[in-house]
Amino acid sequence: MSNFITMTFDEWEEKYRPMKNSIDAAGASFQDESGEGIMYETCGEEELAVQLADPHTVWTYTTDTVGGTYIRNGFSMWDRIGYFITEVPFNPDDIIEITVSEGEEEDEDA
Repeated sequence: MSNFITMTFDEWEEKYRPMKNSIDAAGASFQDESGEGIMYETCGEEELAVQLADPHTVWTYTTDTVGGTYIRNGFSMWDRIGYFITEVPFNPDDIIEITVSEGEEEDEDA
């Protein structure tokens, strides 16, 4: 049975410890608190590095239909913005979601 877990970005960063982008840390578009680039891009050499990593250390930075952004455990091709690789693997029985930003509420009358 899967456990659905939500956490803040700070909790996720402390628990799973995202690693510096080993291909282009200076050019990565998502930095940790020390300014090191930690996000991997969705194509080319950076995506290949993600695909070669332990699958239980890969996280997908994604968006939803109303503009919210999230980090979710696992490799996904859907609505992806980028990827992270962490030092600490996640439990494959868990579904983990980190809200990075809230989207706009959909107007049901529209």
